[in-house]
Amino acid sequence: SIAPDMQVMTASGMSSATLARRLAADSEVLSVHVDQRRRTHAAVSDPLYAGGSGFSPASGQWYLRSASSTLVSAINAETAWSLTTGSAGVIVAVLDTGVRWNHPDLDGKLVGGYDFISESVIANDGDGRDSNPADPGDWISSTENSSDATLKGCGVSDSSWHGTQMAGLIGASTNNASGMAGLGRHVRVLPVRVLGKCGGYDSDIIAGMRWAAGLPVAGVPANPNPARVINLSLAGAGTCSAAYIDAIGQIRAAGTLVVAASGNETSPVEEPANCPGVLAVAGVRHTGTKVGYSSYGAEV
Repeated sequence: SIAPDMQVMTASGMSSATLARRLAADSEVLSVHVDQRRRTHAAVSDPLYAGGSGFSPASGQWYLRSASSTLVSAINAETAWSLTTGSAGVIVAVLDTGVRWNHPDLDGKLVGGYDFISESVIANDGDGRDSNPADPGDWISSTENSSDATLKGCGVSDSSWHGTQMAGLIGASTNNASGMAGLGRHVRVLPVRVLGKCGGYDSDIIAGMRWAAGLPVAGVPANPNPARVINLSLAGAGTCSAAYIDAIGQIRAAGTLVVAASGNETSPVEEPANCPGVLAVAGVRHTGTKVGYSSYGAEV
């Protein structure tokens, strides 16, 4: 007995579901539920997930935890992980600056990839398009910023390693007592390099998007590992152009989801996140309010 009007019943020779159906047929019974087994949430051992003193940030990966009055915008990943930790059969393409192949939290998580940057100065790897999506760095020196024909006025900066960050957030090795946790724990990441020094051109990005989805691109070998999801943590001002509309339409028809950042300019949603059929993502603080720099609008 659980309560005066709630009882636990067992039977032999039949399944719980069969017993439940028979009891539900009795007019004296209000409702019947199978007594299911529950388990603890799937917390992980990665030290950067928990955070704490000596870690940066000390709050750890708060955004993956259960939502609360303090962490309003946390996404409750632990409960999701108790249902599924993803599949290696699902490939997420990260169109970005490329990846650091030797990063320990990406060991065994990367598949194939391609470098779609056409201009060698932007690529910073000595050539144009090639089959190696490794990130050689996208720093800009003071000399380049002041006098280089291509990079002048782009701003002095260290390398961002942005593509490696995005790949880790999506698919870092998880529950391995090292580094951080990836949301898609067992998914594989397809690195597609489209950004280098001072960003990247739409022509390279669109070619990379098409290739990532398994569509043909002239002069480039076919992608043997088409992505189910394309992640674009990049943006630029402007309304959605016909070039992006056409490419995204074909990519969606191929069964691939396009996810794009709304932008970091506190402005209307930027391209390509403002294109039809794209899942646009803005940034929020732990309190649930929009983070100051994030662009926003109805497309999000």
